[in-house]
Amino acid sequence: MVSFKEMKKFKPHVSQIIVQVAFAGLYIIARAAFVDGMNHFIFVTYRQVVATLAITPFAYLLERKERPPLTSPVIFQIVLLGSGITVSQNCYFQGLYYTSSTFGSAALNLVPVLTFAMATFLRQERVNIRSLGGQAKVIGTVICVGGAMVMTFYKGPALKFLSPGSESHLTTNNSKAYNLVLGSILVFGSIVIMAACLSFQANVLKKYPANISLTALMCLTGAIESALIAIVYEGNKSSIWAVGWNIELLSVVYAGIICSALGMFVQAWCISKRGPLFVAIFSPVGTIVTAIFELIFLHVYLCVGSVVGASFIVVGLYSTLWGKANDITVEDTAESEINVIRLFEKEESTI
Repeated sequence: MVSFKEMKKFKPHVSQIIVQVAFAGLYIIARAAFVDGMNHFIFVTYRQVVATLAITPFAYLLERKERPPLTSPVIFQIVLLGSGITVSQNCYFQGLYYTSSTFGSAALNLVPVLTFAMATFLRQERVNIRSLGGQAKVIGTVICVGGAMVMTFYKGPALKFLSPGSESHLTTNNSKAYNLVLGSILVFGSIVIMAACLSFQANVLKKYPANISLTALMCLTGAIESALIAIVYEGNKSSIWAVGWNIELLSVVYAGIICSALGMFVQAWCISKRGPLFVAIFSPVGTIVTAIFELIFLHVYLCVGSVVGASFIVVGLYSTLWGKANDITVEDTAESEINVIRLFEKEESTI
């Protein structure tokens, strides 16, 4: 029987799966809001405002005694993180508007590869290509992203026995807004910024190890910067700031509380425990969950490509996680041997 201590080791894994399910729900709700006419700049702004209001009380109460003082370098780094999140979200949703949801979903799965490369370059992730763990991490990451690409770009024949019926109006594309070149630049630019934020956040957490407070400050700076961007791009269009009691309000509240506030806090906690690669490698899981949600809520056919791609993702995911677990085991064993040697030397010195 698995002990409670062993079960605690899987808390980061379960947390990241829950986060990906929550983000999959966001893609469904947000798409419905955009189709309903909501401006994506306003969506990003309100999302950060709601997240700030939701998490600030918890940051103040739970980390009141253990929160480290804010220094000028830390404040500057938090502002940079908030800026990265703001620019990334705005570029992504604008690029999504110019391209398609399929393109945007596929591009998001490039985050693990870029994060792995950045984390390795910054020496946050150590990869010994000669070890089984290092090889498993590299191969697993490639398989995982490759599976996500197959799942998105290769549809294949539809599985008729899983046909949900008629197609929903939410899947209708806006051909007038289609601009592949500009949309591609915006989406891929946002992906690069996302990966950089994941790697940079690991360094900030070492200097400011207060997960909830860091999340609240990131959301606050992001809200201010998002509002400024919305004002610059939309000018004096006061009508776009109005949100009705409909899917638009639901999308803002859901995105702000569930995804931005809780999601960012969980990611910050997981980064502090397992590193940025561990967080990024779970992003393809969201593709699987989104495909299921699309089948249920948007009435999209489930195709052979989706099943094949999902299988590759699961294999790649477990390969990478096994590689990290193997590296952690090796490091723990080496540290234990060093401690034994030090203890032995200490006992010898007392004789």
